[in-house]
Order: sequence, then structure tokens, then C-alpha cells
Amino acid sequence: MRKVFAYCIITCLVVASRAFAGAGEDGLDRYDLLGPEDRLTASFTYLEGKVVLNNGAVLSVPEGYRFLNAVQGRTLVERLWGNPQNPGFLGLLLPKPGSRTANDLFGIEISMDESGYLSQSEARQLNYNILMQKMQQRLAQDNNWRSRRGLNAVTDMHWALPPVYHESDNTLQLARILQLGKNTAVLNYELRMLTRTGALCLTAVAPIGQLEQLQALMPAMGARVHLPIGQRYLDFNPHTDRLAAWTEKMRRMGEILDAHHFFQGLLNTWLFVAVSLLMVLFIYIMQYVHRRREMPKQLFRVDERLN
Repeated sequence: MRKVFAYCIITCLVVASRAFAGAGEDGLDRYDLLGPEDRLTASFTYLEGKVVLNNGAVLSVPEGYRFLNAVQGRTLVERLWGNPQNPGFLGLLLPKPGSRTANDLFGIEISMDESGYLSQSEARQLNYNILMQKMQQRLAQDNNWRSRRGLNAVTDMHWALPPVYHESDNTLQLARILQLGKNTAVLNYELRMLTRTGALCLTAVAPIGQLEQLQALMPAMGARVHLPIGQRYLDFNPHTDRLAAWTEKMRRMGEILDAHHFFQGLLNTWLFVAVSLLMVLFIYIMQYVHRRREMPKQLFRVDERLN
């Protein structure tokens, strides 16, 4: 199944405790003593300043962070952290060792979701209960993938905050709590920047206690990503671009499950049936009256007894 919002698409990062242990900062003598995984992370080349992503967007790396490109970031996320492949992966933002956010934020994955254009009206009417059900179904598939590789499964997922859509900048904020086993939980905070073809997604992973900080941090991070002309939300061309059909289906499913819409639909159905029956009865009566009028009048009566 493709990402839904591929929906939600949705990226769930499982964090390894040693993933941010000062890779690349050691001397050559200590480098030789590192294990295979640590040696791999120590070989990464981190970028700062302005970075051009593979889709043409420009990222201004904030102070205190460093960026891993798509190739090296995919190695870290998929090979070392044990996450399923994300075809839209563009890179990874990591706090610098010793920075102010090093203990508050594990990382921010940047990816592109080419699920189609989401209109303003659809974004306002999204049913987030149905959206969570879709993500949980995807999570079950990911857990099957993890179990086959001997990795820890995500046992539960639920909203940390009610999702919010901001029309001013066409962004959707989805804050989820992922339960890893019985005693471990992480915060998965996704900022979806709607575009002409889907959404540019910034997914942060942090301890649960950083929820308020991420509410302020993620919009600021989104403001540091600049989409090229032709990919922006306002560049949508209704004659050539693909719509996000799954959102309309999700919205309708939500209306079916909603009691008000259910009874309203039922009422509308009965009204339709009643009106249809009245129309059929009216047509039948009119035909009967018309036939009565066309019957020839008998001018005289024949007495059968005369024969």
C-alpha cells in the first residue's frame, strides 16, 4: 500500500540510543576502535547553511543543527535504525552534539508525499479519527516487516494533540505518540506543508515531554524550507494535476460514521423514495384519466335479444 497523508502517509522513526553519540567528532585513533555501525555514522558528511534537496526545495539549516543528505540519511534511518523504506525520503536534520536541543530532539526527517493535491475544503473537512485508523493499519503492516527482521514493534499509536490545519500557510500539524513496548514512548510530530502535488513532510521525533516545544519549533522549521516556483500550493493546475482522491473517500467515510450525517442521509433516502412513489402514482392517475377521456361514447345500445 502506498503512502496515504500514502497518508498519511506517515513516517514512524524508531530511535536507537547510540544514533546521536557524537559521530564524526572523534580522532583517528578512536575511529579505529569503533564498531561497524559507529564507524559508519562517523563517516557521514554533514551539511550546514543552505542545502538544495533532491526535489529542488531549498533548506536553510538552523543554527545548532546539521543535515544528512538523502543517501546517507537513508542509511541511518533504514539500515541502522531499522525503519521501512520511504520512497519520498529527502534527508535528515540532526541536532549537533552538545547543542541546546541535543537532549530534547532526536531528529527531523524530511520527505515528500506525492499523494496528490489537497484542496482547502477537503483539508477543513478531514476526519481525523478515520485518518488515525488508516495510519494504524499502515503501522500494522510496518510491524510485520519489523518482526520478520527481529526489530521492536510499535505497539500503539494515538493523537498527542488534536490535529490542526492552518489555512494561512497551508500546513497540517499531526502530533502522535508511539508506544514502543510497555515502558517506552516517543513523540512523533509531523508538519505537512501542502504543495501542488501532495505535501512536503517534516517529521520530528522527540521525548514526550517536548510536545510544547515542538508546537513552536516545527512551524519555524517549516518556514526555513522554500519550495521552487511550480511546486508551491498556489501553483496547482486543475487541468493537469492529480487530486488527492483518498481524502474525499476518507471524508465521506467519516460522514457515514457520524450520527448526524447518518440520520440525515437516511431521511434524505426516505424522502427520495416517497417522492418517487408519489410521482409514479401521479403518472398512473394521469394515464387513467387520459384513457377515460379518449374512450368513444356509444350513440345507441344494441339489444342482444333481437338476434
